[in-house]
Amino acid sequence: MTLQENIDELSPIGLHEIGDADLMSRLDQKYLIRKDWIPELLNRCKNDYQILEVKGKRVTNYSNHFIDTVGLESFNQHVRGRKARFKARIRNYGSNGLSFLEIKRKTVHGRTLKERIPRSTESAWNAPLNEEEQHFLNEHYGYEGGQMLRLNSTFNRLTLVSTALNERITIDTDLTFYQGNESEGLGALAIMEVKQERINRFSPMLQALRAFRFSTPPLGRKTSLSKYIVGTLLLNRNLEPRSYRSAMKRIKLLKQEI
Repeated sequence: MTLQENIDELSPIGLHEIGDADLMSRLDQKYLIRKDWIPELLNRCKNDYQILEVKGKRVTNYSNHFIDTVGLESFNQHVRGRKARFKARIRNYGSNGLSFLEIKRKTVHGRTLKERIPRSTESAWNAPLNEEEQHFLNEHYGYEGGQMLRLNSTFNRLTLVSTALNERITIDTDLTFYQGNESEGLGALAIMEVKQERINRFSPMLQALRAFRFSTPPLGRKTSLSKYIVGTLLLNRNLEPRSYRSAMKRIKLLKQEI
């Protein structure tokens, strides 16, 4: 079956039905996978998840505009392995055209806490921060001097909601990063996130992923590489830190092979 056929087989769920699975406080696990794995993963889990459908769409385009300090404190805290850290962005949701200023705080216990406020629909989704938004950023962002970077990204997302667990799965494909006139993509690589209230290793999706456990690392392995970190490293080669050098080298090779 094709990816679209597997997507069409899943039962739909609307935004108003998600409830607790919205998971604004959660534990995240990220995985780098190949896009051609997705049909099999969905087929193995078709009775365990519903797919988010908004206005008839089950795959939605997203855009991010990233925020950091001049010295890239958020980036540096992440690559140095600091457990407690912050991440900020503006996100546009293609399903409904709404945009939000979003701030994510990672606690020392690995929990992700998310705060956000809506942006005005009267301006461009990535317009400069207004006074209210700057105040919100200053209040909730853990670093001084947060500002919009030149780095932004686009991707397509499908969202799965567990029928039995308080769990949500997002699979992001067609990732492309932009910085000025430069752009880099992940080709046929995708990023899957398993978002849970508490870590449950018996998640049907994690069990399905075991079928690919002999693939070349970092594929199918849990990773801390977020979209912001990957995009920054792809477009700023001088920043490539020792801790992610091997993973980024493999990602670049995999992009060429697929």
